[in-house]
Formats: sequence, C-alpha cells, structure tokens
Amino acid sequence: MEPQFWADHIDAHRLLVQVSTGRSTANYKDNQKIYNQGEDANFVFFVQHGSVRVTTKSEHGLETSLGTAQKGQFFGEACLHDVPVRIASATAIGDCRITSVTKEAMLSTIYRQPRFARMFFDYLSDHNSWVQKHLLDHLLEPVGAT
Repeated sequence: MEPQFWADHIDAHRLLVQVSTGRSTANYKDNQKIYNQGEDANFVFFVQHGSVRVTTKSEHGLETSLGTAQKGQFFGEACLHDVPVRIASATAIGDCRITSVTKEAMLSTIYRQPRFARMFFDYLSDHNSWVQKHLLDHLLEPVGAT
C-alpha cells in the first residue's frame, strides 16, 4: 500500500470533509480491529494518523500480510467494485485516526467532485501498479529465498 493519495494528504481530508452524510471519524488503539474478513464491505477508509495492517486468512488458517496503509492512504476500497464482504481484516498499528465513508457517499463524491475523482483514480492506479509489482516479485522469487 505504498502510494499515498497525493502529496498533501490534508487536501484529501479537506475533500472528504465536504462529504456531508455517510462520513465519520474514529480513533483506534494499537491492535484494535477496524474490520474483519468476512464482514459486510460498505465503507472505504482513509488514514488520517497512524498505520493500519491489512491481512487475510486462508481456508487453512494461514494468515498473510497484504500490506500496511499509512497516513494519507485509503484502504477497504474493494467495496466500490461490488465486493460484498471483506476479503481481508484491518488492524490498527499504534494509535490511529481513521475516516470512514460509506460506499454510497464515496461514489456520490466521485461523481460530483471531478478533482477528487481524478486524484482517487490516480491513487487507485498507483496502488494497483504497486500491488502488481509486489505480486510479480513474490511469484518470481526463487523457492526458499528470503
């Protein structure tokens, strides 16, 4: 989850503040769950302060880290792509301040605010490129290499 939303994450927060309904902000303590794998996926999250570990668990109970969302990054955005349940869990690393936006409010903001839509699209594109690169690195890594 390397790419940030944009250089000045405060601008991202200022745009999110314009979302009048469907947005809330909460504080989380170290190791507190933000959401669990298998729960309904109805919100996109934005990290105002702190970091969030995103993990997934296989059918056999093997937990794998998918990445860390840092200050100025979104996570949980898969709900915008008609993913009805969380495919991963999100847990606070240290003290965090997280803004959540409902799927409906996020889509409405994307449609109504072209600047926000463009920046969010750029973020998703950068994030997708980062995921693809790391997936390829993992797939091409020799067996037994660390």
